Amino acid sequence: MTLLSPNAASLRRAAHMENFSARLTSPLAGVRDFRITGDDLPLPENIVWTEQAFPRVLRATKMAATVSSSHRTIQLSELGNLQMWQQAKELPVLWPASESAHRLIAETDGASAGINAIVLPLDGAFETRLDAARRFWRALSGRSLGPPFGALPQQTKIRHILNLRAHDGRRAGATYRQIAEVLLSREPIAPRDWRDHHLRHKARAIMRRADRLVAGGYRDLLFYPHSRGRIPTADVPSSQG
Repeated sequence: MTLLSPNAASLRRAAHMENFSARLTSPLAGVRDFRITGDDLPLPENIVWTEQAFPRVLRATKMAATVSSSHRTIQLSELGNLQMWQQAKELPVLWPASESAHRLIAETDGASAGINAIVLPLDGAFETRLDAARRFWRALSGRSLGPPFGALPQQTKIRHILNLRAHDGRRAGATYRQIAEVLLSREPIAPRDWRDHHLRHKARAIMRRADRLVAGGYRDLLFYPHSRGRIPTADVPSSQG
């Protein structure tokens, strides 16, 4: 896998290729390995997702027709801080713009080629893909992105953070009682009180949710508010009378 780093030289020579390591990381990041750019820990702006895993990965292409006077062709090499790497006849693209990271799969043969259209599959995640396209267009135009469609509610984020903190505690060797004492209780929990303590079952329920989350359930969060694997198919009217 090779990285395309747009710079002044790449603009003169079309596409300048240099070695790129999208490495699998990282023992400090938890139990899941993510393909990322660079050498940092996995962060929202550097994880490389596929369009199958994350509906905010947009497929970009170039139409032959021009549909209006405002129809723009974007040269990928003109986008600042862009990271690209060749994959068959496609270019996965990660563009960390000012407010958010934008992800594309460009159907093109090099950084010098342009894109002027986004492909939006008619599936159950259409609204999320449409919102990602809208935010990408606003970023290109230098406008504020606005709130994203389908953002996780704050209470849900807090619950998932609690689940992962509990999971980290167990990996570090903490007992269920210690986890409950640190994360759920305002008072110390004596070992003799743990058997009948009201937080015992809650701690176990949190650990079950944490296990599901790190075993692959985190992928469901990528499709929120849609249900991954249970996305409904729209009924298409029959053409027969």
